[in-house]
Amino acid sequence: MSSPDAGAAGGAGGGGGAARVRIAVIGAGGLVGRQIVAALAAAGVEVVAAGRHAERLLAATGAAPERVMVADAQDRAALARAFAGARVVVNAAGPLRDTAAPVLTAALAAGAHYVDVGGEQAVLRELYERHESTARRAGLVALPGAGLDCMIGDLAAAWAAAHLVDAHAEGEGDGDRDSGDVARAAPAPRVGEDAPLDELAVTYVLDELALSPTAQRAWLGAAFARPLVWRRDRWEPGRPGEGHRVNAGPALGGERAAVGHAGGDAITLPRHVAAARVATYVSTTRSAGAMSALRLLARALPHVPRAAADLLVAYADPAADYGRTGFAIVAQARRGFEAAQVVVRGADVHRTTALAVAWAARRLALREGGPLGMRAPGELWRAEPALRELAAAAALAIEPSFGCGINS
Repeated sequence: MSSPDAGAAGGAGGGGGAARVRIAVIGAGGLVGRQIVAALAAAGVEVVAAGRHAERLLAATGAAPERVMVADAQDRAALARAFAGARVVVNAAGPLRDTAAPVLTAALAAGAHYVDVGGEQAVLRELYERHESTARRAGLVALPGAGLDCMIGDLAAAWAAAHLVDAHAEGEGDGDRDSGDVARAAPAPRVGEDAPLDELAVTYVLDELALSPTAQRAWLGAAFARPLVWRRDRWEPGRPGEGHRVNAGPALGGERAAVGHAGGDAITLPRHVAAARVATYVSTTRSAGAMSALRLLARALPHVPRAAADLLVAYADPAADYGRTGFAIVAQARRGFEAAQVVVRGADVHRTTALAVAWAARRLALREGGPLGMRAPGELWRAEPALRELAAAAALAIEPSFGCGINS
C-alpha cells in the first residue's frame, strides 16, 4: 500500500520533457528573478515572467510579450491569470513576509507547486503552520526557502547528520536510500529518530558582502528578529548575540566568529532530522572586533521597531559587483564524541540563489510522484546526491569532513 503522502501530484506534478513544462516566475524583473528566468529558459522551460511593470519585465528578461504577465502579489485575479497552466510557481517578489502567503495560496489554487527564494525564519514558520493542510489537500508541494540561505544548508546538515547516524546500518533507512535517485519516492523517517543527535549548527560565512536592497532587507530583517532555536521538541527564543566559532577554510580567513541568526534551517531541519538542538549563525566579516560589535548590536536589535529595517537599507549601488561576495555554508552535526561537517562554498549570493531555485523548480516540475504538502528540502530529496547535483548546477564546491575533532 502506498503512503498517503506519496503518488502523483495531480496535473502539476506529472512528468514530461522540459519543453512541455511551464513555470511562472513572479518578481521576474528583479535581480534574482531575472536570473531565475534566464536559467529556466536556458534549460528549455517555458517561462511566464510576472511582475508589476510590463516594460521592466520585457527589458529585464527578454521574454516574448505573450509570456509577460502584469500581476501584483496582492491581486488574486491577476495572479490566477499569470499562473494559469503553470506546473510550478516561483516567488521571487519581495519582501516575502508580504508576498509569500498570497502567492502560495494563488499557486495552489492554480494547481501548481510553489517554490520561493527566501529563508527568513519567521516567514517559513508561518507558512508551515498555516498552509500545511492546504498544500496537502491540493496534492501539491510547497517548498519555501529554496534559495541560498535555507535549502543548501538544510541538505548539507542532513548529509552530515545521516553520516553520523548511519541510518542504513541502524535500520533507519529512508526506503529509497540506495535507489540512486535524487528525489524521494516516499516520505522518509526522521534521521536519528531513535537516537537523536546532540546538535546541528548551520553557519553562513560571508566575505566582501554585496547585496541588493531586497536582500539587505531580508538579512537585516533576520537580525531584527530574535532567533528561534530548536530544543528537543519545540522552538524557543535563542539568546540575543549568541556567539559561535566556525572554520570555513583558509580562503575565507580560517576560524571566524559568528553570531546567532534567524535562519530558516532551524525551521526546516527538525522536520527530517532528530536533534536536541538546531541553531543557525552568520559571520559577515573576518574582523573579530567587528563581529564583537555585531554581537552587541544583535542584542539590541530585537528591541528596535521592525519597520526600522526598511529605513536602514534603502541604498542601491548601481556599480555593485555582486560576484565579489564569497560565501561558505558550514553545516555541523554532533553526537557524543563524534562530529561531521559539510562545507559548501561559492560566490555571488544572488546568482547562487537564482540557480538553486531554478534547480528546485525544474526538479519539482519533472517529478512523477513523491511526498506532498509543505516540505523541507531534505524531505523531498536525498541529501548527498541532491547537494552534489545542485552544486554542479550552481558552480559550488563541497567539502565533507567526517570524524572526531571537528571544530564545533
